[in-house]
Amino acid sequence: MLKSKVNVLALLISASLLAACGDSTTNIVEKDPIPVEDDHDHETGAGRLVISDKDSTMLRVYNLEDGDLLGQFSSLSNASALYASASQRFAMVVQRESDKVEFIDGGLYQEDHGDHLHPYEEEPRLMSLQLSESRPTHVTTTDEQIAIFFDGNVATSSVAKVAVLNDDQINTGSNDYPVLTYSTHMHGAAQARGEMLVSTIRDAATASTLPDQVGVYHVHGDHFHLEQEFALRCPGLHGSAQNKDYVSFGCTDGVMLLKQDGETFTASKVAHTADFTGTMRIGTLEGVEDAPHFIGFAGATVFSVNPVAGSLNKVDWQGATGANIIGYGFADHGEKFVLLDSTGALSILNYNAAAATGAAFALANKVQITTADLTTMPTGSQLQLAISAADDKVYVADPLSKTVSTIDLEEAKVIEKQELGFTPHKMVWVGIPAGHDDH
Repeated sequence: MLKSKVNVLALLISASLLAACGDSTTNIVEKDPIPVEDDHDHETGAGRLVISDKDSTMLRVYNLEDGDLLGQFSSLSNASALYASASQRFAMVVQRESDKVEFIDGGLYQEDHGDHLHPYEEEPRLMSLQLSESRPTHVTTTDEQIAIFFDGNVATSSVAKVAVLNDDQINTGSNDYPVLTYSTHMHGAAQARGEMLVSTIRDAATASTLPDQVGVYHVHGDHFHLEQEFALRCPGLHGSAQNKDYVSFGCTDGVMLLKQDGETFTASKVAHTADFTGTMRIGTLEGVEDAPHFIGFAGATVFSVNPVAGSLNKVDWQGATGANIIGYGFADHGEKFVLLDSTGALSILNYNAAAATGAAFALANKVQITTADLTTMPTGSQLQLAISAADDKVYVADPLSKTVSTIDLEEAKVIEKQELGFTPHKMVWVGIPAGHDDH
C-alpha cells in the first residue's frame, strides 16, 4: 500500500547541507537502520519505488512493504528519466536538458559477509555525487557497471562522452571513474563489459547525429583507448543491449551483433526479414545477461532476436490497433517479458530461453490497467512502468488518476491501486534483487 501522508516532524532535517549542490532540498524520515537477524536466510523484501513529480522537481521514495513515504528529495531540475543502478540500490536521476545526473540511495542493499550476503535496510538519501556533462541520454547497466552516454551538443560545441562507473563510486561520491571522450557530438550508445567498453563511432563530417560504426575500447586509468574498430557498418544506429556473450545494436538494415570471446569481438549482422516493410527498423533492444535472446522493437512490432541462430522472429503480442509500446522489460526473474501499451494494457509474455527456432516469447495474459481515455493525458505524460527484481510484481503509475497500480504477474491481475496525491512523471524500482534460487 502506498501512503501519501507522512509525519511532518519526522521529515524535518536541515537542507543547508545540500546548498552547495544547487539548492537541492531533502526531507527524510529519521530512523535508526533496521537490524536484520543474522540467520543467513534473508528475505529481500518487496523493495521501493522512486517516483518523480510532473509539476515540480520533487522525487518521492515509497516503501513497498507498508506503503510509507520514506523520503522526498528535490533534484536540480525535472527528471527526464529514472534508471536503477547496477545493483539496483540507487536511482539515477537523469536531467538531460540541464546536463546533470544525480543519484538517490533507495536504502536497501547487501554486503558480502563471506558465507552469505547480508541485507541492510536504511532510509533513502540524496547522494553527493553529480555528473555534469552535456546531454545525458542513454543509460545501460549490467550487474556491476553503469554506462552513461552523454550526447554532447552541437550548439555549444560540446562533444559526446561516456562515463563508466559502479555503485561503490556512487556510494562514496568518488569521481575516480573512466570517461571516454569523443571529438564530436553523437546520439550514441554504449555497453560496459568489465575492462572493455563497446561504444558507437560517428563520422563528424556526416549530417546525421546517429553513428554508423562500433568500436571496442579498453580502459586505461581515467580514460579509454580504441582497441578495435569494425568495418561492418550499422547505418542509423540506435538502440543497444547485451547478454553474456553478445552485444547488439539496432540498424536501419538489421541488427548488428558482436560476439565476445575473451577480449576478441567478432561482428555480424542479422538482416531484416519479410516482416519488415517500408521504413520499419529496430530502434530499441532489450537484453539481460542470462537470456540468450534479445527482444527488439520496430515501433509497435516486436521481434525476438536469436544471436546464435542469426535470426529475427516476429512476436505475436496481439496489441490493439494503433497501440504504441510505452514500457517494457524482462520480469519475474527473467522468466517473463512485459509490454505496457498506450491503451493501458499490460501484455505478459512467457520467455522460452531454450528456443532454438521461432519466437522465444509467447503471449500468456493481458491485464487492462485502466479504461480511461488516455488521449486526455497531460502534455508530455504517459503511463509509467516499473518492474520489481525481487518478485513477480510490476507497477504502473497513471498521471491521469494520480495512482500506482500493483500487478501480480502470476495471477495476471491488478491487486492494489493507491492514490499518490500528485501527478507522477517517471518511476523506477530499487531494492535487493532476488537470487535465481529464490523463486
